[in-house]
Amino acid sequence: MNFSELPSPHSYDYHLPENRIAFKPLEKRDDSRLLVYSQGQIDHRRFYELPALLPANSRLFFNETKVVMARLHALVPEKNRLIEIFCLEAPKGKSVEQVMQSKNSATFYCLVGGARHWKSGTLNIQVEHNDFQATLELEMLQREEGKFLIGFAWQGDFTFAEILDAAGKVPLPPYIRRDVEESDSSRYQTVYAKQKGSVAAPTAGLHFTQEVMQKISERDIHMCPLVLHVGGGTFLPLKAEALENHIMHAEEMVVTQETIEAIQDEVDKRVAVGTTSVRYLETLYWLGVKCIQGGDCSFLDQWAPYTLPQNISLQDSMRALYNFIGEGKLYAKTSMMIIPGYRFRVVDGLVTNFHQPKSTLLMLVAAVVGADWKRIYQEALDNGYRFLSYGDSNLYWVNG
Repeated sequence: MNFSELPSPHSYDYHLPENRIAFKPLEKRDDSRLLVYSQGQIDHRRFYELPALLPANSRLFFNETKVVMARLHALVPEKNRLIEIFCLEAPKGKSVEQVMQSKNSATFYCLVGGARHWKSGTLNIQVEHNDFQATLELEMLQREEGKFLIGFAWQGDFTFAEILDAAGKVPLPPYIRRDVEESDSSRYQTVYAKQKGSVAAPTAGLHFTQEVMQKISERDIHMCPLVLHVGGGTFLPLKAEALENHIMHAEEMVVTQETIEAIQDEVDKRVAVGTTSVRYLETLYWLGVKCIQGGDCSFLDQWAPYTLPQNISLQDSMRALYNFIGEGKLYAKTSMMIIPGYRFRVVDGLVTNFHQPKSTLLMLVAAVVGADWKRIYQEALDNGYRFLSYGDSNLYWVNG
């Protein structure tokens, strides 16, 4: 790969006034505005109109991961200091789902706000819920490149996910500068969330209601679930001066034969709900390519899509991955970085939110719509759209 041809992170910057950031969701999810971009044209709609904008006989892929209450607070007695522990990702060799179902003990990589006050010893958090009471013990096991491996222990027939639900708070993004409210527990989840494991919501899905999903079904459009657990790295900005020096975060995905079969079906359009679904679907193609090449079919490096063979068909790739998985599940990880110039193998359309300046998510949008991303975002700013996680939405078609 020729890194000298990579775009500059500075090319994906824009001015986002604070009054354009949505600090709270709308009262009704599908009342959000929907900017539609197709063949260079911009149209202003509402999200509840989405079903009529999708071609019949399409597939809509959505991420049914569920946000865990990943933000904990613990008192360091010797310092009389309250510190914050943000659960980030599962340790190597463990899937997020395995850790979430653990009982009595678990280990997890975390960010620790105020870590300088916690040098050693065990911290305790008293957990009280309708169904149980427990003492959650936290032990710092290892420090590693800005994150910490923490051991959690408790007594009782409760899973780690249940403990977090009782002890933790909604992990709102850092740019939503307000205290967590009770309503966030439901509004920072999609209505179809099932599989616990994310520390950030797949926010494009926050606009969906049961009514919208019913109308989509009535148009002979199939809703296809997938699971990619969103990590905290999704909020990391592009700080490196050169793109090749940016380290893309890895996220865990659960792959089944049913998902591959849905991709293989002959359809008019495959539409991804959110950037996480795009990463998932495009990663599947490249994992299949790696299977054909005899490589590791369970991990995709951030630059692999630009160095692997480019001429393998989608059907051949999916067939290889299907055979590799067998009848079980594949727990894979992807660090895939989608940048302008990338050729999409699976995705034809994207439903997404407006993203932060100088972010990998904005670069993914630019890979879909090209240089017109600047015109789209300026149009949205000029017309009072709400930005970021609780903001308004877009529908983009690949290559116009």
